[in-house]
Amino acid sequence: MSHISHAVRPNLYGQTVEPITQGKPVFLPQKNTYSSKVMHCDVVFGSPSMDCNGTGICKITGTNTFLSVSKKSCQLTFGQIAAAPNGKISLFFFREFLCIQLYRQHFRKGILAIKEACPLPSEIVQGLNIPGTALIPGQYAVIECDEYFRVDLDCG
Repeated sequence: MSHISHAVRPNLYGQTVEPITQGKPVFLPQKNTYSSKVMHCDVVFGSPSMDCNGTGICKITGTNTFLSVSKKSCQLTFGQIAAAPNGKISLFFFREFLCIQLYRQHFRKGILAIKEACPLPSEIVQGLNIPGTALIPGQYAVIECDEYFRVDLDCG
C-alpha cells in the first residue's frame, strides 16, 4: 500500500474535469472526501466468461511495484485503486501505461461497460477497507484528466 505521489495528488482533487463524451463538467470532490491511500494494481480488461476478451474488467491483481506493461498483453495495464465515498472504488489509469487498443475499446467513448462481476483480491479489499468483494456490472463514466483516467465503480 502506498500514498498518492506528491506529483499526482494536486491533480486528483478539487478540479473540474470533463468526461470524454459528455458536455457537463464533473467536479472532483475535495481531498478530504477521498482516501489518500491507494494500492497499485494490474487490471486485465475483458469479460471473465470470454477468457478475458471483449469489454469490461476481467481481473484485478494487487502489486507492490510498478511493472513494465509494455512487454505484456495489451489487455493488461497498470493502475491504482482507492476507496471512494458511498461504498465505491476509484480506479486510476495512467496514459503512459495504456496501449492504443485499450484506449479505443474501453475509454474513448467515455463509458466503461462492465457486463460481469469482477472479484477483487482480498489484499485490496482489506488494505483499503472496501465494503464489497467484487465490481458490480454496470455502465461507468470515464473521467479524463491531463495524466490519467478515473473510473468510479460500485462494489458489492
